[in-house]
Amino acid sequence: MRLNRRDFLKASACALAFPALRASAASPNGKVNMAFVGVGHQAGRDLAMFAYYRDFVNVVALCDTQMGADHTLNTLKAHPAAPRYQDFRKMLDEHGRDIDAVCVATPDFSHFPAAMLAMSMGKAVYCEKPMCNNFREIGLMTAAAKRHKVVTQMGNQGHSDANYWQMKSLVENGYIKDVTRIDAYMCANNRRWFKWKGTLKEMPGEEAEPAEMDWDVWLAQRPFRPYNHNFINGDWRSFYEYGTGALGDWGAHIFDAAHEFLRLGLPSKIETVKNEGRTPVVFPMASTIRYSFPARGEGMPACDIVWHDGAGNFPASLVGVTDRKWRRRDCGAELHLKDGRVFARTSHGSPLQLVAGGDPRDPSVKSAMRDFPRGKSGHYLNFIKAVRGEEKANSSFDVAGPLSQVLALGAVAQRLGEPSLEFDPAKGRFVGNAAANALLDGPPARKGWEEFETL
Repeated sequence: MRLNRRDFLKASACALAFPALRASAASPNGKVNMAFVGVGHQAGRDLAMFAYYRDFVNVVALCDTQMGADHTLNTLKAHPAAPRYQDFRKMLDEHGRDIDAVCVATPDFSHFPAAMLAMSMGKAVYCEKPMCNNFREIGLMTAAAKRHKVVTQMGNQGHSDANYWQMKSLVENGYIKDVTRIDAYMCANNRRWFKWKGTLKEMPGEEAEPAEMDWDVWLAQRPFRPYNHNFINGDWRSFYEYGTGALGDWGAHIFDAAHEFLRLGLPSKIETVKNEGRTPVVFPMASTIRYSFPARGEGMPACDIVWHDGAGNFPASLVGVTDRKWRRRDCGAELHLKDGRVFARTSHGSPLQLVAGGDPRDPSVKSAMRDFPRGKSGHYLNFIKAVRGEEKANSSFDVAGPLSQVLALGAVAQRLGEPSLEFDPAKGRFVGNAAANALLDGPPARKGWEEFETL
């Protein structure tokens, strides 16, 4: 079903008249009633993780633009009684009063309308990372969460694991301070866009839509273009129009805790050091992007994040490594401190370890790195308990929004390939670069999808 403008506004007004109840009052057993926008691939894994907490969660509705396709079947089999939809607007219109929280796990760009509508209806939102692939829309999502006073969580799952709690402790206790550079990288050789080897110069052409596909809803607010199989089932991540490449996919796992606890915010400059195989439509084969962040106070001097992606495009080898067991993996982050110490980790929940500038076997080092308070809940349970009013969400939109905007800024730099872009963090605009600012704003919403920007 395709809602017209009048139906959409009527549904939104109705939903606002019946704001979501607290989970403790939503059902007799106090469970959180959750609806899911996206039920296959990563969305299916998210749903399975929430459903695992069956003492806390009811799965009350399912939505997917390819409902019934092979990648949705396991979820449908596991939840045969849940109502099924292809349009999240219809799902929220018909079941809004039964829903406390919505999990949005769709292509990066289409997080925006589903999350905005759910928040406007007073629903808590768990949104996969990054929040969106457009700088302006991320800002609108962050502001909406604050305006509607709803619980939110971005799906960078390591943000509730050991790395998060360790980084929090090390910074708050002054053990890690004066970080001047973070080398972050994802250098695996199997990114989805590598199959084109930098030769794809225009968007793929029209193909017949699968019988189960609602292509209009899949496109959401983005401009219309005909269906092509290269846009779905995760391959959307290859395209500037729909995804955020390796940076958006992995940066949210690799330097997320450092970004929060070092209070990095937004950069003042972004430099393109390497951009190999750049095309107008898909991400480059290899890139190196340098973000420059201004000083932020005592113990927080100016700091660079240098991002590397592409097969084998690692940072320069570390000098003076003292941890003989440490080896670089395909992805990771290395924090360089002014005193010469270097701390390294891989991704998701992996904690930091001292790898240079000190002896990792020293008992005082071991104590600092291992003995820190830990949260009791993993990322999914943390969100559930936040909805129930029992915990604070660790990666709420006020935390995840600036991080997601940093990722979106890097994608703009990759797309333009210009040597240097000056950025004004206070204004949220590039300085003297109309082309870059046009990419910050993104294309106008497609007709019928404009309302989400005002919710």
